[in-house]
Amino acid sequence: MSERWLDRERFSVWGLGRSGLAAANLLARHGKKVHASDIRDAAELNQAEKKLHRDVEFTAGANVIGDAQVVVTSPGLRPGLKVFKEARRREIDVISEVELAREVSPSRWVGITGTDGKTTTTSLVGAMLEASGYECTVAGNIGTALCDVVEDFGSEAVVVAELSANQLWSCHHLDVDVAAITNIAEDHLDYFDDFSEYPEAKYRLIRLQAPGACAVLPAGDPVILEALKDEGPRQWTLFGAGEESSESTTPIVYFDERGRGRYRFDGEQGTWLDDFSQVALLGRHNQLNAACAAAIARSIGADWEGIREGLLGFSALPHRMEPVALIDGIRYVDDSKATNAHASLAGLEGIDDELIVIAGGRDKGLDLEKWGATVAEKARLVVVIGEISDRMAALLQRHGGTVATAATLEEAVDRAHHTARPGSTVVLSPACSSYDMFSSYKERGRRFQTALKNLTPKG
Repeated sequence: MSERWLDRERFSVWGLGRSGLAAANLLARHGKKVHASDIRDAAELNQAEKKLHRDVEFTAGANVIGDAQVVVTSPGLRPGLKVFKEARRREIDVISEVELAREVSPSRWVGITGTDGKTTTTSLVGAMLEASGYECTVAGNIGTALCDVVEDFGSEAVVVAELSANQLWSCHHLDVDVAAITNIAEDHLDYFDDFSEYPEAKYRLIRLQAPGACAVLPAGDPVILEALKDEGPRQWTLFGAGEESSESTTPIVYFDERGRGRYRFDGEQGTWLDDFSQVALLGRHNQLNAACAAAIARSIGADWEGIREGLLGFSALPHRMEPVALIDGIRYVDDSKATNAHASLAGLEGIDDELIVIAGGRDKGLDLEKWGATVAEKARLVVVIGEISDRMAALLQRHGGTVATAATLEEAVDRAHHTARPGSTVVLSPACSSYDMFSSYKERGRRFQTALKNLTPKG
C-alpha cells in the first residue's frame, strides 16, 4: 500500500450519499480517474448525479469495481457484503471517505466516536474551541461530509470530526491529534456480522494515532481502558462524573458529586465550572459529554475560561434529551435519538421527577433486560409502540412495570398526557431505532413534538 491514497490514480466510489458525493468530487478535483456507483436505480439518483463533478463516470444499479486501485465505500454498506469479498480477492484497498479528507487537510484534527453522546460531545467541542478563539469546523457523521469542508481550513484551524464505527472500520492510516471514545454499548447488530467488530472499529481511532498524540477515554469504563491499556506511547486523559472520577492519578476532567466541573491536568488542579445546573443540558450522561468535550478542548489548547463559556452558551441538540413543552404542569422531553437501551437509560437515569416513558420501535434484537428492569422500577407508566411493542410490554410486566400499548405515537402521547400529573416528566425514549414507523429518529421526534402541540389540555 502506498503511504498516501492520493498517490493512486484510479478510484471507485460506492454510494452517492453525502460522503460518496464529497469523496468523488474531491478525487476529481485532484485529477484522479473516478467511477462512482450506487445500487439504487437511475431515477432515484437523478439529483445526486447532477451534483457530481463533470469528470466523474457514473453507474446506477450496482456497486462497480472496474479498474479501480482503491474503493471508497459508503458508511451505509455493511462490511460483510459480497462486493467487499470480491475487492479483497482482487487485493483492492477499501477505504473510508474520512481517510481522503484527513490526507488533504493541513489542519489539526479531533476525532470523536462512541455509541452514545458523540454528536453532543462533538458539538460541545466546537462551541468550546470557538469560545476560546479557535477557527474550527464540525463535520463527519454529524451531518457534513468531511471531504466537502476540510480544504477550506488551513494549518491553524481545528477539524472536529464525529466518526461512527461505520466510517472507522475502513480506515487504515487515519491519524488524529486528539481521539476520544465516549462509551461503547451493544448496538449495530444489524450492520456487523459479529458484535466484536463494532468495538474494534471504534478502537481503530486510537490505534491509528501516532506516538505522542492524545487519547481521551471514560474513567468509568474498565472494558475500554483494558482494551487500550497497551496502546502507546501517547498522552492519556480521562473524563467522568461522580466518585469513580476522583480516584484516578491520570490527568482527568470530571464533574464531582455536587455537579462541579473539576480537573487535574498538566500538573494543575482546580474547578472550571461551579454548578452543572447552570448548563442547559439534562442528566448525568450530559455531565459525561461535557467533561469529555472539556478534556478534548483542553488537550487542543483551549483555556478553561473559553471551555466554560462554550458550555454555558450551549443548548440541547434536537431530539437528544431536548425539553420541548410544559403542558398542564407536565414537562415533555424529546430523546428520540436514544435508539438503543444504553442511550435510553443514560437519559432516563437523570430524571428525578415522577416519570412516564414512551418507548418502542424497530426490534434490532438488542438485549433489553437491564433496560426493562430499570425502567419498570423507575417509571410510573411506560407506553410502548411499534414493532417491538409485544416483546417490550412482556419484559416490562415481568419486572413489575405498568405498561400500556398504543398503535401510533400520537395515541401514545395522548395516553401519557392523561396519565401524567403536574410535576411529572414524560420522555420519548424509544430504546429502539425508528424504521418500523418513521423514516428516521428525526421524523419520530418531530411527530412527537407535533402531537404535543395538538394535545387537548386537561380540565
